[in-house]
Amino acid sequence: MASAIEDHTAVEKFKGLPPILSKKFNITAIEQDVLKWNKEWEAAIASSTAADVLKEITHFLDDSFFKANDIEFLHENLRSFQDKVAGILRSLFDEGHFDTIWLLLDATEQRRHILEGLKGASVAPTFWGQDCRALCPEVTVSNFLSQGGKGFIDFLTLVLETFESSVKPAFLPNSWWEQASNLPNPWWGQASDVSPRKETSQSTKLVFDVATTNRNLFIAQFVLRSTFSIVHDITNRSEGMKKVLHVMENTEGYIARSLAMAKTTLRDKPLIRCDNCTKTPEDIGQGVRFMVCSVCKTKLNFEVHYCSQSCQKQDWSLHKRACGKKRVSKGLRGTKGDSLWAFDDSNPAAEMIRNSETKNGRGMTSLRDLGVNPCKGKRSPAAERQAEMLEADRDVDYFLFTPSGDTIRFVIDNPGAKMIFRINRGMVMMQTSDTGIEAVGEYMLKIMSGCPGLSRDIILKQLCAEHGADTTKKIVRLEQKTRERGKGTFIESWLKDSSSIFGDWAWLGLL
Repeated sequence: MASAIEDHTAVEKFKGLPPILSKKFNITAIEQDVLKWNKEWEAAIASSTAADVLKEITHFLDDSFFKANDIEFLHENLRSFQDKVAGILRSLFDEGHFDTIWLLLDATEQRRHILEGLKGASVAPTFWGQDCRALCPEVTVSNFLSQGGKGFIDFLTLVLETFESSVKPAFLPNSWWEQASNLPNPWWGQASDVSPRKETSQSTKLVFDVATTNRNLFIAQFVLRSTFSIVHDITNRSEGMKKVLHVMENTEGYIARSLAMAKTTLRDKPLIRCDNCTKTPEDIGQGVRFMVCSVCKTKLNFEVHYCSQSCQKQDWSLHKRACGKKRVSKGLRGTKGDSLWAFDDSNPAAEMIRNSETKNGRGMTSLRDLGVNPCKGKRSPAAERQAEMLEADRDVDYFLFTPSGDTIRFVIDNPGAKMIFRINRGMVMMQTSDTGIEAVGEYMLKIMSGCPGLSRDIILKQLCAEHGADTTKKIVRLEQKTRERGKGTFIESWLKDSSSIFGDWAWLGLL
């Protein structure tokens, strides 16, 4: 390989290669405005196909440009770098609580680190520099910020699994890019408008291979540089990292992880849905441009969205009654007209709230409306009785019973504690999770076990009758963790620790 590198290294061949794609898309210089630079790249990627990109590349290069040992050199170089990146990622995931720290960061800080990674990858030693970004439709800020940053963690996980599963150069799967794997050279036979070269090849197979190698090298560079940016802030306790490190250092690991996962179920902004078919731009695919009703926008400063003229026409019989006259929203899930738009569909609170039924048939207007809802499994007779009583009196958070059969109403005054208690209660009563009873039981035992007619043993006996014989064991295990922490119950700790991430729980005002 030494002679191959010395005589015709692929890197030397590409000296002076023009910025083909960034020039075509008229991308703003990164030094001038990084946010505009990123926005323009994301728009260019969304509006292009892999065939479009490869066509532009083959205007300057064809298969006759490369030799077999060029490809061998590129593959060896890629594999070596991927091994390095995989080792770093494995260490971060296994030893550094990296994913939890990342998810706890606010969106502004997450965006900054992703942009640092993109900027670094764009100046890294790849053949096309920032043009390689056009080969990577999955490498966008919007993708990585999805689900509170979970999109980035999912991507890193996929990269690590792909890199570790192969001893050869690992090519990250992407159907968008792979559809250009066997295209004919569109410029073959046409007069050349660049410097003289050998006879043009009809094939793009080798060009595609080189582009694929550089696509994966760009991805590896992005992963390396974005994670280094994050680790740098952790090591130096940067201003944007301080509140996250405070949570990590002053809470148990499971508290921090639960906060991080809760954050992934909150949206940063409302969804856009077609008012007719209810699909989002993501449902339809890349490149779609939603329209808004111009009359409502002009007269009412109110947006009604449609994915196509066809959907707008189909919805006209309903929309014309309010068009330009009054703001009428269908309240589609996740949109601005939905009071719970901030909650992702996977959020257990949103699930219970949306399914809550009130006597007057309206949607939920307060925490008292956060009821029990139908069970997805089979409750014990004691749990069924509890559910019926809770549905009949929604001001009560739980009903406890003395040995003589007297009923004691357990009602929580703190709205934050009430919310977390009812979320856990709902998971238990609806049997959507095998956890929840620990937090519910621990909290009630602390507050109610000293009440007249009740004791710790009486409450535990009731909970076991309702939710299974292993309930006591689960609650005791959580209480032991609480004692080791030297703090309050799980619910109290969760509320206190989450305040640095979620603020003062102002979103409860929605309820």
